[in-house]
Amino acid sequence: MTPDDLICVLADVRRLRAGFASTVRQPWTATTAAAEMAVQLGHLALCLLRQRGTDTTDLDDPHRPITNIGDELADVLLAVLSVPMLADLEPADLPATRPAGSADEVGQLLSLLIAVGQLAEAAMIQDGYRHLPTGTPPSIQTASAAAATAASTLADSQKLDLVAEFRAMAVDAESFLRSRDSS
Repeated sequence: MTPDDLICVLADVRRLRAGFASTVRQPWTATTAAAEMAVQLGHLALCLLRQRGTDTTDLDDPHRPITNIGDELADVLLAVLSVPMLADLEPADLPATRPAGSADEVGQLLSLLIAVGQLAEAAMIQDGYRHLPTGTPPSIQTASAAAATAASTLADSQKLDLVAEFRAMAVDAESFLRSRDSS
């Protein structure tokens, strides 16, 4: 994902967050978006397990098929970028080069989990749900950029265009929101 891609995606995030605000009983915060990241990471993990040949029968919901890795990565990215937006912040600039990391899918997923955990911690600190730990945990801005980069790296390894997947997810989400408005 390039810096220009990020600008376009952030515009979609703002529009989607505004649209989804009418679908919930409580207003979302950065911490709520961090909790949503956990939901979406679970969906992504389910897809990756299935791709690896694992029997997911006990984890599947036949009334809610979760089968598209690209869509789930796009949902993760929406949650990752919702955290800073809901904290009235912008993510830091994406790194010009990707950090060195594991070349395999498991290592990339673990890197994404670490970045998302750091982002969740930063959101919880910001919203007053967690104490400020010793050391120097990353800010929401830095952690969100790292998580977006990790999601993009995993998408690349899956031979997916994360921006295209995000745009497709946004179109589906906007269609869902329009259908709610017309009912």
